[in-house]
Amino acid sequence: MRVCYISSQAVAADGWGRYTVEVAAGVRERGIEPVLVTARNELDPRLEGVEHHPVLPPLFSGRATTLRSLLYASALRRIIRSCDVVHCIVEPYAPLTAWARPSRIPFILSVFGTWAIRPLESRTQRVLFAPAFRQADRILSISAFTRDWMAQLITLPNVEVLPGGVHPEPFAQPVEAKMPAWIGQEPVVFSVGAVKQRKGQHIALEAVAIAREKFPTLHYAMAGNLHGSPAFVERLRHRAEELGIEEYVHFLGQLPPYGGLIAWYQQSDVFILPSVNQGSSFEGLGFVYLEAEAAGTPAIGTLNCGATEAIVDGETGFLVPQNDPQAAADALIKILGDSALRARMGKAARAHAEQLSWSHLVDRVVEIYHEVTAS
Repeated sequence: MRVCYISSQAVAADGWGRYTVEVAAGVRERGIEPVLVTARNELDPRLEGVEHHPVLPPLFSGRATTLRSLLYASALRRIIRSCDVVHCIVEPYAPLTAWARPSRIPFILSVFGTWAIRPLESRTQRVLFAPAFRQADRILSISAFTRDWMAQLITLPNVEVLPGGVHPEPFAQPVEAKMPAWIGQEPVVFSVGAVKQRKGQHIALEAVAIAREKFPTLHYAMAGNLHGSPAFVERLRHRAEELGIEEYVHFLGQLPPYGGLIAWYQQSDVFILPSVNQGSSFEGLGFVYLEAEAAGTPAIGTLNCGATEAIVDGETGFLVPQNDPQAAADALIKILGDSALRARMGKAARAHAEQLSWSHLVDRVVEIYHEVTAS
């Protein structure tokens, strides 16, 4: 079986790219031949030797990007014709995929978050996107939250909620890395994600300040890009100074994914990312919650987003209302103040991460390919 993947890139530089690499590499290991069609030339080493056509227009390259992408339909159709299934992994390319694919070729569409919703809320874009989404033989939604929001806007075809996105094994093995002297001596709360308002580090900072009334040596460490929203980062630094806890708030920047980052996950007491919805921009799932759970660290996320798929409330961590520092602080205090609860949650978190592993996700994707080609 040959499967054509439509994506922005075949390197794990963003969520779309990471999903593309993991699924394409995973199905290849299971005997399926991936064919990549992307906008960028780069190719992940795990996909070396895979047929690759970097012929798509780049995303967000000016006005009417979606309309202009349809000009590539003929070239894309020639590639799809040689395949048994076409799988579009990047929602903005769904109209192009629907326009280009021959009717006999089953069409799978993966949807994640913002770009599954935003085009449907736009009167002009909806004309292109709603019919394209409805043409899919199967929609694979990263979370029930994304599916349900889409269903409020259009009548959906066959949808399957298929969350996942972690390799549990590296997180289960102790990782040595240079860490601060206070790690293991004083409690630490950890976040991972681009430091920007939607990720909610400002809520986490306030929650940590409240929790420090009971745990006065509590540290808050943030890993993630510090350059995308410099004004927000500066506000966080200023607020930490106002609270008098600047010595306990640490801006780590980007960390090596399979070195220092895992060590921080493993040696932190609690993971927190209290993300907030900004219109149709929201947390589709949150791979970082799964990574924390794979490391055996209880996680705190927010309700009304895809984090409800990643965290089992009360079992692997807690889900709290958005924009509520007190609720986040209460969750922190519960976990930090009860070592037995923390251990139970850590064990349950590892088991949950295993269920939502890339391996399990790819197994199901392969089954779906066989289902749609047999029908």
